[in-house]
Amino acid sequence: MFRVDWPFILKSSLLDQFPLIVHGFGTKHFQEKELGEFCRSQNLEPVFLSQAHSSHIHYLEEKPTVVLEGDALVTSKPGLLLLIKTADCLPVLIFDPANRIIACAHCGWRGTSSRLLEKLVDFLVTSFKTRPENLSVAFGPCISRDCYEVGLEVRDIFSQSGFPRDEKLFSPHPLHPDRFFLDLRMANRNQLLAQGIRKEKIEEITICPHCHPDFLSFRRDAVTKARLFNFIGLLTTDGF
Repeated sequence: MFRVDWPFILKSSLLDQFPLIVHGFGTKHFQEKELGEFCRSQNLEPVFLSQAHSSHIHYLEEKPTVVLEGDALVTSKPGLLLLIKTADCLPVLIFDPANRIIACAHCGWRGTSSRLLEKLVDFLVTSFKTRPENLSVAFGPCISRDCYEVGLEVRDIFSQSGFPRDEKLFSPHPLHPDRFFLDLRMANRNQLLAQGIRKEKIEEITICPHCHPDFLSFRRDAVTKARLFNFIGLLTTDGF
C-alpha cells in the first residue's frame, strides 16, 4: 500500500520499511525547488539521465561529471539520489537490501518492448549476485490501459520482442481494428515475475497521470515541459 505525503510525493510502504533508503514518486507540486530542498535536507546529490526510451543501464560508482544517456541507473554508493522523470511512462524503483543496491528505471513502451526491466534484473544478478526473490520493487504512477491507445505497429514491435498478443496486454479498440489499449504495468510486471521476483515484493500504484489533476501527462499536457520526479537514494547513515 502506498502512503501519501500530499501535496508533494507518494511513498511505497514496501520500500518505506528500509531505513537505509529514501524514495518517492513526485506529484506536479514537487518540482525543482522542492527537489533541491529535499536533497539538501538529506545530504544527497541528485543524478539525472538524458532519457532516451532505450534499454541502456548505467552503474554509478561516483556522481557522473556529465549527463549520461539511458533509462536506468544503479548504484551502491550512499549519498546519490537517482532520478527518473516521467509524464505517462512508468517509473520503477528497486532495492536489493542484501547488497545495499538501489536502481531506478524509466519504462515507456519502447523501453518496455526492449525488456529494460528484464535486462536490469539480469545486470544485478550478473554484477552483484543479486537474488531476484530478495528484491523489493515499487511502480509509480503511469498511464492506465484505458488511456493508453497505441497502433498496430506498437503491438507488432512487442510481438517481435517475444511478448504475447494477449488481449489483456493489448486490449482491442471497440471501434478501430488497428488500434489497441496497452497495459504498460502488466508488460513490466510480467518481466519481473519471469525473472523470479516475488509477486508480493512488487508494489504498484494505480493512479493514472492522464486522469489525475495532481500529476502531469504528456498525452494530456503536451504543451508543458514539466515532468514528474521519481527518486531513490541510499542515505549516508542508517536513518534520517
